[in-house]
Amino acid sequence: MILDGKLVAKKIEAGIRERAKEFYDNFGMKASLHTILVGNDEASKIYARSKLNSLKNLGMDGEIHHMDENSKEEDVINKLKELSSKKDVHGIMVEMPLPKHLKKEKILLNIDPEKDVDGQNPSNLGLLMLGIEDHAPSTPRAVIRILEEYNVPIASKKVCIINRTPVVGKPLAMLFLNRDATVTICHSKTLNIEKITLESDIIVVAVGRPNFLKEEMVKAESIVLDVGINSVNGKIVGDADFNSLVNKVAMITPVPGGVGSVTTSLIIEQTLKNALKQMGKIY
Repeated sequence: MILDGKLVAKKIEAGIRERAKEFYDNFGMKASLHTILVGNDEASKIYARSKLNSLKNLGMDGEIHHMDENSKEEDVINKLKELSSKKDVHGIMVEMPLPKHLKKEKILLNIDPEKDVDGQNPSNLGLLMLGIEDHAPSTPRAVIRILEEYNVPIASKKVCIINRTPVVGKPLAMLFLNRDATVTICHSKTLNIEKITLESDIIVVAVGRPNFLKEEMVKAESIVLDVGINSVNGKIVGDADFNSLVNKVAMITPVPGGVGSVTTSLIIEQTLKNALKQMGKIY
């Protein structure tokens, strides 16, 4: 079975569109996401514009704050503080990657935790460790949302996550643990990854290497969620060798049209949740 992220995203967006209209009717303004983009990374520009278009199509609003490649740390932090102080700004996101001279951790620390739509403020990551998922990172949430939408049992399953970053692997491990899975995190220094993946019921791959996860690395009844996005000969492919896996595994997400589609929808949904919370309402 193909786990169709586009279908899941459409379901999420239908709910957003309805609630966004209610928000505007009740408060006379649109829920709004503001994105800080530092530098000229083309992929980040495309993604930021795509989110802005999706926001507007769903009855919400937003703005991209494009800052110069050579912006100082204090300039970015001051912009974050300015946005945090505005009542008509409900969501804040900093596009990655940042220019190398900027300290990512210091900048993320200055995103207002209540306006953080991608769960990257350290306080929100800390809350996740306690089982509080209100502002969990969007890509890990997308993985879980897809599994839940397709009624895939998680409790007691063996889960292998091939990624250890604070953006995907670590928070995703917490989300799986919160749902009573048994989790193994693999990375570039892990020996015999194939032994671990062959024993796993659910495999999440996010290594940035096209077609890394091969047919011989998985068992027939496993479920594969591919977080990778790679360009190969002008074509977008994932980290899983989709063509060899699709006829072997029980379920798999495609690339594109899988986890990424749901991630964007959840960022927009989180903006609306933040807006409602700021107005004393619950999503």
